[in-house]
Amino acid sequence: MKIAKALSTAALSLFLLSACGTGGEGIITVNDEPITKGEYDKAFNKVISAPYVMALEPQAKDPESFFALMTRDRIVNELVVKKILDQEIAKREITVSEDEIKKAKEEIVEKVGGDERFKELMKQNDVSDKQLKEDITNEIRVNKLVEATADVSVSDAEVKDFYNKNKQNFNFPERVKASHILIEANPEIIRQEIVTGDKKGILNAEQIDEKVKVELDKKLAVANEVRGKLLGNISDFEKLAKDYSADTMSAKKGGDLGFFTKGDMVKPFSDAAFSLKPNTVSEVVETPFGYHIIMVTDRAKEGVAPFEQVEGEIKAYLEQTKRVAALQKLFEGLKSSAKIVYVDSSFDPKNIQQKIREKAA
Repeated sequence: MKIAKALSTAALSLFLLSACGTGGEGIITVNDEPITKGEYDKAFNKVISAPYVMALEPQAKDPESFFALMTRDRIVNELVVKKILDQEIAKREITVSEDEIKKAKEEIVEKVGGDERFKELMKQNDVSDKQLKEDITNEIRVNKLVEATADVSVSDAEVKDFYNKNKQNFNFPERVKASHILIEANPEIIRQEIVTGDKKGILNAEQIDEKVKVELDKKLAVANEVRGKLLGNISDFEKLAKDYSADTMSAKKGGDLGFFTKGDMVKPFSDAAFSLKPNTVSEVVETPFGYHIIMVTDRAKEGVAPFEQVEGEIKAYLEQTKRVAALQKLFEGLKSSAKIVYVDSSFDPKNIQQKIREKAA
């Protein structure tokens, strides 16, 4: 069982609200520094504009609705938390370099399964590159703050003890270890490129469709060519992955994706991978990302993961747990001495919670 996931900064997400840089009048002051209405509106609108919210909470935009009040209470708390931590980070002159941001992003991309999966998740969650950079920067800053104020190291003995007491959490289904070569071929991206290139607008819909088909056929031909080379010498897989694969993160490792379960990949890819014997190459497999050539290098039966396999994951989880506890303790200490003024009384948690109780009655 995964106990620490990519982007699993979720445990710290309460403290990493990215809502800075917007103007307006101060609705709250923290140690005489304002939190603006613009900051609040940005955070609130992001919540209520989510598709699931619009579908399940049609009254969300009514500022006096139960959902809106609950959201206001949460966001006000998060903005105050962020302001207090930002002040302490500034006081300690904690900075983050571009190299640190780049490294953190690369780690995220690798953990979620490569460039294509990363882009898909970014799109699904409506996260821009700018937003991601802000979130990564905030997380690194907060982690540095915690490390400067508390010992969050984890000993080998702690890791082993956690494993022994929680073996039931490390049961895993059947898995395969595979490498792949991706020939990127997304019809919608190709279509957009064709439309963009048709500056004079001379192509009709049928002509555009035909051009898309031609480009897809070219991509498929490349995939078949690469597969043909592998059938002649499977040991060339690593080299060919580096030369041809559009999944740049796995390509750096010769196409290696590591172990995964059936549910970790899109169905056509998963079906093909789990039907292969070790050291065999698949037919060309089509997915929404393009054309894949897959080689399975190992299989693992259902069972309990050996300690060595999950040691790093456990350590990361325990470090994260200590980090969150240390951050909470640090924040409570800082808040107790902070001067917090709710300039606009409608954003005072006491007033918000009173309204929530009245709505719930």
